[in-house]
Amino acid sequence: MNNRQIYAALKQQVIGLRGQITFTLGNITYVVEERDIVGNCIQGWLRNWFNANNINFSTKPNTQEFPDYIINPGTPDQELLEIKAWNIDANPAFDVANFESYCSSLLTDAYRLDADYLIFGYRMTNGIVQIVDIWLKKIWEICGGSGVYPVKVQTKRNMIYNIRPVTWYNKNLRYKPFNSRREFVQALHQTLLQYHQTAQKSKNWFKDVCANYYAHTGKSL
Repeated sequence: MNNRQIYAALKQQVIGLRGQITFTLGNITYVVEERDIVGNCIQGWLRNWFNANNINFSTKPNTQEFPDYIINPGTPDQELLEIKAWNIDANPAFDVANFESYCSSLLTDAYRLDADYLIFGYRMTNGIVQIVDIWLKKIWEICGGSGVYPVKVQTKRNMIYNIRPVTWYNKNLRYKPFNSRREFVQALHQTLLQYHQTAQKSKNWFKDVCANYYAHTGKSL
């Protein structure tokens, strides 16, 4: 089973389902109502769903390392799957990736551009979590520009931290998702050149990413 088949099966089986997160310590159990752990719980639940459906997958020894899952791990640079989740009653504000780390990784592992992002939109009411919708997207399909940088990012005190998504499912956006992998990488390059921390060392970045992508895939960016 590949990523698109996994998405189709989840879309059919999971949308509308409800559940809850509980914590037990000693003889006291309570229903968790804090949203900040829902994403991790969905990711853990998905691992068990894979096992229940005999889906072959692997994870990295460091669970913080990209990607969350490798489907059919005999081809470790293909069928990469990242899991994201957010409260669908608010604009998506999850971290797509750390900006500088992601840009650096593309110089050696540009195949990351072809990873899939499986995104769960959930609603939580009085501790009850309901899956409202699911998307399977490439990174350029959830990212777009902004009024500050060519790629929408999280900034604090003029420092860039993370790449952030646009509201990709909203048709009336001022800054729409990128149209292609190449357009996204070009916008990353322009952001690197504009950002004071990376401007001096990023002149050849786009050319080097294109070369690495071709070396891994045999395709032009």
